[in-house]
Amino acid sequence: MTAATVAPTAYAGISADYIRRTYEEVLGEARIGPPELGDEKRARLGASLLVQIRVLLAHLEVRVGELSGETGKTAEHVMSRTRDALTLGLARAQDPDQLHDVACLARSLLEMCRLVAVLSPDRPPPPDTETPLSHCLP
Repeated sequence: MTAATVAPTAYAGISADYIRRTYEEVLGEARIGPPELGDEKRARLGASLLVQIRVLLAHLEVRVGELSGETGKTAEHVMSRTRDALTLGLARAQDPDQLHDVACLARSLLEMCRLVAVLSPDRPPPPDTETPLSHCLP
């Protein structure tokens, strides 16, 4: 995909693949747990994740009405927790426990964005490894 064919993005260069790599760096592999992260690395990851969850939240807020039942309730819960996390700000995201929570929110939001597209096939596809998140705000 060339730059000319990519839809405008809320934050240039943020793709689902990049989001996955960021939250996986915080969460580590399931079998070994999270890696040890220094203060500087936590600050960088925290800043990236906060931008990412803002973009994902905006994307999901526009489309959450397309989800029903337990999936819709789950999306509402994830969005509510994300809004709460965003009120804490960057300083708290650098704390190891808060950074872990923000990484889990990024993972959950990304999955909800994927689900809304799977369950609403007439809408544009979710972010994937090659498509930046489109700016979906009205």
